[in-house]
Amino acid sequence: MSLVDPTPEGEALFELLLQMPRLNRLVQSLILGDNPNWTISIWGLLCNIKVDGPRTVPQIARARGLARQRVQKIVDEAEAAGLVNLRMNPDHKRSRIVGLTGDGKATFEQIDREIRQSAQKIADNFDIRDLDTTLRVLYDLQESLGACRD
Repeated sequence: MSLVDPTPEGEALFELLLQMPRLNRLVQSLILGDNPNWTISIWGLLCNIKVDGPRTVPQIARARGLARQRVQKIVDEAEAAGLVNLRMNPDHKRSRIVGLTGDGKATFEQIDREIRQSAQKIADNFDIRDLDTTLRVLYDLQESLGACRD
């Protein structure tokens, strides 16, 4: 479907949405290193558990705004790589608790360090006001898109 009279804001937002997957791939290429099992999805999972502590798959899915099935697939990949472990949940028979293993903590810290170092290397190319505005726009965009899903 094509708009008859697209607004400049609508066109700019459309271009932003087109660029986001490319940015995602570029960030992922920073963290792959020599381990192709590291993905931006696994990094996000490890980050979520590191920040919020061990959680069930449904809790992680809600926090990340993802489908439970998608999070389960990421958890399965991370478990196979030895990055997370699953333990019994005293509050629920089937929904186990996902926690980081020692390797998971080390992997998160390594990925986090690499991304922070990469960000620091190019940070001088940007004005802090532009970065603050970009962050605000991304947060607002997430909220707006989330509201469209509900």
